[in-house]
Amino acid sequence: MTNYAEQIRRLKELGPRTSGNDAHRALISEVATELSELGYDVQRDKHTFERWDALPNNTTLHIGGVDIPLSSIWPYSGETGPLGVSAPLILLQGRRKKWKKAAGKIAVIEVHNIDVPARLLFGNWGGKLPFDTIANPVIGSEFANIELTKAREAGVLGVVVVWGSIADEAASGQYLPFTRDYQGIPAVWVPESQRSTLLTAAECGKGATLILNARKTKGATMDTLWAVSRGTGPQAEEAVMVVTHSDGGNSVEENGHLGLLALARDAAVIPHNRTIVFVYTAGHLRIPSVTKHGQATTAWLAAHPEYWSPSHKGLTVVAGLVIEHLGAKHFCVDPSSGQYGPDGTLQPELLYTTTPELTQLALTTWKGAGMNAIIPVKPGALVHLGEGEPLFEQGIPAIALVTGPMYLLAETDADLVDIEALTRQIDSFRRLLTHLASHVDSATFGVVKRPSKLRKLLAVARILLFMHRHRM
Repeated sequence: MTNYAEQIRRLKELGPRTSGNDAHRALISEVATELSELGYDVQRDKHTFERWDALPNNTTLHIGGVDIPLSSIWPYSGETGPLGVSAPLILLQGRRKKWKKAAGKIAVIEVHNIDVPARLLFGNWGGKLPFDTIANPVIGSEFANIELTKAREAGVLGVVVVWGSIADEAASGQYLPFTRDYQGIPAVWVPESQRSTLLTAAECGKGATLILNARKTKGATMDTLWAVSRGTGPQAEEAVMVVTHSDGGNSVEENGHLGLLALARDAAVIPHNRTIVFVYTAGHLRIPSVTKHGQATTAWLAAHPEYWSPSHKGLTVVAGLVIEHLGAKHFCVDPSSGQYGPDGTLQPELLYTTTPELTQLALTTWKGAGMNAIIPVKPGALVHLGEGEPLFEQGIPAIALVTGPMYLLAETDADLVDIEALTRQIDSFRRLLTHLASHVDSATFGVVKRPSKLRKLLAVARILLFMHRHRM
């Protein structure tokens, strides 16, 4: 029996696996070794890029001789060198930042981690969603519309972003935003407890020194792994994709390889009608380095159409499973103590199904955080979160787990994983793969319907109205 607890301990031992760092490369190597030992011919797609890393203990913010605590560093923002930059602070407000006002200064900006109605981001299959709102800092950091490249072009020397509406402990270590290319200007995040100090200092134009000492590594590499388990039945030219990614900052983001390996072990010893293609993609936390559009798996799809596309001679993928964020515990702020931490429950699952037929399959098959009932969600008009998005864009029917706890992008070694829930979820994926790779007609998987232009425009309008009402 697989010791999932030991594998989770290994993730915590490795520490944050930002794209292309030593820990990330070590995990990829370990997964490749296990797949090879199972008898798979493991293929590699090497991604070469310029990696950016903030140097440990070399990031500080001083105002009037006082050291201001930081929540985290804006990844791939920029660098100051060891001496830092010193300049007056200036507060910039409003959604459209007037960066020119901050030329030659350090800009201070406030971002609120506001609750967003789930209906703005997700569709539903039966009139219900598994949660009413979502307050994940991933969304807050993206909705804030902070364009650091425009700040750099305007002559701003640095940017300090102050969190609002989020506990200091929850904001700590957030690797956000992770979807941007290199920005060329140093930026840091400051916790809500320092809000008054920062806003007052910025309004008064106090002098500050920001040090963000970082290094760039040219020629950094990371590998996407993939392996094929050939089907033994009459539909062997049809395939099922099993996808997860390798980058992550904690034991939930990303632990999907535990599920991928479990399914690969089954496929290695149990005959299956359809071919199964396992893809362990790299670059989820450095998407601009692997693709110009979509999630990291987009790069693999573009490189290997013969393994999935009906337009090319080879395999045709008729269904997909995407495994991310297994066994996530729920963390929140205790109203009585004010402390942030686990509350003894599990994070509500975010389980995408992209056709009505797969929705029904999930309803009869899935056991996870809710042992007796689940509420699958439909991709929203504007976004499909996680690595299931490339499959959705290509019209591949899929089921994707991409649960989003508050700590998802936080670099932390906290105890985040419920092993029993993780085991149930992996076993659910095993049952799903058994069905999808069987002799059942692929027509029963349904047809993906992409949102119309009108639906997308209406979704944009609803989001803009929400942001206007909340002055975001």
